[in-house]
Amino acid sequence: MNEGGDIHQSQNRMKKAFSHPGNRVTIFFTSWPDVIKFIALILVTLFVTYYLGRSFMVIWYAALLLTYYFSKNEALWLAFFLSTTDGFAGFFGLYAVTMPVLPGLPAVELAQIYVILSVVKAAIRKNNIQVFYNKYLQILFIYLIFMIIWGYMMGFSGGLNVYFRVLKGFIPMLLFYSVPRLFTNQDDWFRFFRIIFFIALVALAAQVFTLLSGLTPMEAAGIDPGEDQEESKDFRFFFSSSSSLIAYFAALYLLNRRTTSFRTPLLPYMVIFSVLAMTVLSATRGWMISFSLVLLFTFLFTGMIRSKRILEFLLISVPLLYLAFSNPLITRQINFASERLGKIEAITEGDLTAEGSLQRLDYRSQRVMGAWRENPVFGWGLSDKGYEFGDGHVGNQSLLAVSGIAGFLLLNGFLVFFGYRLLVVFYLSARRIPDRNSILVFLIFLAGWFIIHSTSGQQFNYVGMPGKIIPQAVIFSFGAYEYHRSLMLIHGKKI
Repeated sequence: MNEGGDIHQSQNRMKKAFSHPGNRVTIFFTSWPDVIKFIALILVTLFVTYYLGRSFMVIWYAALLLTYYFSKNEALWLAFFLSTTDGFAGFFGLYAVTMPVLPGLPAVELAQIYVILSVVKAAIRKNNIQVFYNKYLQILFIYLIFMIIWGYMMGFSGGLNVYFRVLKGFIPMLLFYSVPRLFTNQDDWFRFFRIIFFIALVALAAQVFTLLSGLTPMEAAGIDPGEDQEESKDFRFFFSSSSSLIAYFAALYLLNRRTTSFRTPLLPYMVIFSVLAMTVLSATRGWMISFSLVLLFTFLFTGMIRSKRILEFLLISVPLLYLAFSNPLITRQINFASERLGKIEAITEGDLTAEGSLQRLDYRSQRVMGAWRENPVFGWGLSDKGYEFGDGHVGNQSLLAVSGIAGFLLLNGFLVFFGYRLLVVFYLSARRIPDRNSILVFLIFLAGWFIIHSTSGQQFNYVGMPGKIIPQAVIFSFGAYEYHRSLMLIHGKKI
């Protein structure tokens, strides 16, 4: 076997895909058929889920899973199954798209079964994909197994459904294995981002519709949203938050790519504006602070500081802002968000409640930290008490209570390790890769993501539901892809 020749040919193909001017537009714009297919899948699934009986739902869901298993369009299906658990335009969401698997046990989210099928497909393909943080992931996996055993020792009671709950928290973590082995080229990633952009734009439209009409899209369609939807005088809707998180990152990343540009930056700018608008309209302070800082530092430390880019962004944002402020309902909601953001100043004066608008520091944090102090080194694991005090509103405190100092340091060490390795590649690529600033987007976004984790809701954990884990699997896997792509271009060899 001519191994050296194969590597040389692979390098040439990679370099052509990433640097040839003729490929700048075609790779990104061939994704429109995927958006159309995505819309068709969503509409049929919506109709079956909300308007037909359970038997029709099971048949359709089984057909979806079977079709995915034999499909090669990983971008389309990842976006679709993400939408079933993260929501689309106010429809679907956590536990909305489920099917029974075992009698006597709760129904399983369709996205959970998708994860298992993706692992099977990745194992069958046997792609020799190198992920630079694989050994670190193995350490985290071992600690997760320890947390399960430790949790049982700390007290784990209940029937088979309780064990099933642990399994459902574990399964989505397998995406860290399957995603980098199924998304093996630039085309896969960009096709996925195209669909995610569409989801984010539709989410803003659904949010504005809800604000202006007083009805969610589900209610407008005559569908009972269920008892889980809390009544509140304040407007706090934020649709498709996980998809919006990915879309915001992808838009900033693409705007810093020179060798994979497109005819107009209109779409990424619209996505950035849309996601920022959603965070403001939802009055979610942690996301507002995080995404504002991410945008600011991306402008400062990457090529986006150029006057041309600023003018392009202003051309998109100024007309939309004018339309927003011309509507009294939107103006009132923006003022409400501004007031909530301003109340954070009270924390510096010793008011941990932020004038009664915050429970994280004075109640939730103290409660969780009290549980952690009882078992500081390894925490409570996946035990009864671990689940009781695993409060997702306080990310770092919850991580401490469940995994202890050891697990806290290991998981946050992974974030540091990931950022450090990309930073090294950034410095090595000086004057060798024209779009090296796109690597900085990973670092800036990761810092902003950690702000959300620390202030608004837990993002990083050893277990989680698909809607929370998919963004992590996507961004870290794409980071691994970019890492090895950059090394390949720097050293001219496969590493």
